[in-house]
Parts: sequence; C-alpha cells; structure tokens
Amino acid sequence: MFSILGKNKKRSIAAVVPDEVGITIARLDLEGEKPRVQVCDFSPWEEGGEHEKQLARKAKEFSLAKHDVTTVMGLGEYSVLSVDAPDVPPAELRAAVRWQVKDLIDFHIDDAVIDVFDAPASAAHGQQHKLYVVASKTSTVRRHVDELQEAEINLTTIDIPELVLRNIAARLPENEAGVAMIYLTRERGLIVVARQSTLYFARTLDMGYGYLNQGVNEGDELSLENNAAFDRLVLEVQRSLDYYDRYFSQPPVAGLVLAPTEVPIPGLAEYLNNALGLPARNLDLAEIVDCEHSLSSVQQAHCLPAIGAALREEQTVL
Repeated sequence: MFSILGKNKKRSIAAVVPDEVGITIARLDLEGEKPRVQVCDFSPWEEGGEHEKQLARKAKEFSLAKHDVTTVMGLGEYSVLSVDAPDVPPAELRAAVRWQVKDLIDFHIDDAVIDVFDAPASAAHGQQHKLYVVASKTSTVRRHVDELQEAEINLTTIDIPELVLRNIAARLPENEAGVAMIYLTRERGLIVVARQSTLYFARTLDMGYGYLNQGVNEGDELSLENNAAFDRLVLEVQRSLDYYDRYFSQPPVAGLVLAPTEVPIPGLAEYLNNALGLPARNLDLAEIVDCEHSLSSVQQAHCLPAIGAALREEQTVL
C-alpha cells in the first residue's frame, strides 16, 4: 500500500507487525505453487521492557536488515474511501485524489498520507471508474516507519488489513466464485468480500471476539436460533453481501470463511451457516501455506496479519 522504497522484486518477503500485545514476524518463500513459511514468530511484549529494544533484538535474530519488510496498519488508523477516478496522467493521480478526499476525512489534508488502488467496476449503467483511496495521518504513518527503521528493519511498504485479507482470500478454494472473510480482534473486526483475487468490498465492525463471546457460556450448549451478539454479526454480513450483489451485480459468494481468533468463538461458524444459508467455516492457514511445524489456532490468530502481508504479490505501486 504505502510505499517506502518503491519496488519489490524479490520472491521472499518478511512482515513485521507490532501491536498492543506483542510482535509478529513472518517470512515466506513465494517460489512454487504454495508459499513456504520460513519464519512465523510471535513474542508478547516483555513486562516493564522497552518495546524498541525488544524489536531491535528480534530484527537481529531474524536478520531483517537483509530482507524487504512490510508491516500492517491497525484497524482505526486509516480510512478507505471510494472516489471517482480523475481523468489525469498517472503521475498526477495522487495529487488529484487529495483534492477529492479533503472534505471526506476528519483531519486536514495537509496532514494526510494518501495512496490508491483500483476498485472493481460497478454494474450500474454509466457508472464512472472508481478508485479506493487509503488516507492516514502523516504522524501515524511516520510512527510505523520510525519504529521499524530505528530497529534497523528494511521497511519497504505499509499495508492495510483489507489487502492482507485479500491476499489470503486469493489462495482459498472459494476464490474463483467469491468469498467473504471475517477477521476479528478483541475489540474490532473487518468483513471483506473478494472474488478472483480482487477486493470488491470491505466493512469495518465495532465488535470483536470479546463482544461475541459474551453470549457464549463455556460448557453450555449454544442455541442455533437465539444469540443477540451473533445476530448483530449476521446482520452486518448480510448487509455486506447484499451490497456486493446489488452494486457489483455478482453471483452469490461460494462461502464465508472465519479467520482464527486469539480466543475461540464456539459455534459461530455453525450459527452463521444456519442464519445465512451460506457455507461457513473456520480458516486453517495450512490450507494456503506450507509450514514445517503445525500452528495452533492461537498462533495462527497472531500470525495471520503478518503472513497475509508477506503474501503480497504487487511488484510495483501506483
């Protein structure tokens, strides 16, 4: 997404994702039909320790100065907007887009970092070509850059969760017909709809696995007909699929895939399946990457953003 050094021509890329709870590092070998995990490491922040020093130690441990590295912004650190594509030469695209989004963001455009990627064509007659615009405060982007570069990490790009999930969805068996994915942190979430490796639609959620687990008591049998927390998620998924069907005039997606969560949500896939009449299942990252050692669901939850970021195939940026 946001390019630091421009181009990535290597077939091996690393991702470093620091968040509130720790550091995740993934490095993939992208040669061959199925990517191979060379590194998948999660380390919680040391109690009372300095994050910068811990990050620098990890960078040295995995020789990150020798690899192109990407990182991922957190949900809430940026906005994704849809705008009409301006009729300007590519070199002038970002400048033209800045004027279009200046009244759509809640901070001054002079304080914004902007990047763009293509939006799929709408089925509506006469609909102009659209772009998705990612806007973030300069201070937020600079914090990510400084944090990693000070640890002597060779940061080349900063990605967003929407495109990270798109990278994963592109390798799922449902990709050809279309797939909806749900990604949940403790407090927030994200729904993306992708088809044939293209991101069509994304919706952020103001709920995470913490909220969804409030309606689940350990050891109790889950009702498949009445769970208010689950029903909120069902409604958000249905709205997303309705928009995808209506605006893009696409056939129904082949299924719904739930990303691993740090704390499991018992019965959620089955509940969504019953409520939506749509095949729903939990993702196992072993479907899309080869790993020498099997990863637990908790390890997968921590490593998914980094693995998805390391799966990026773009060789150039706009």
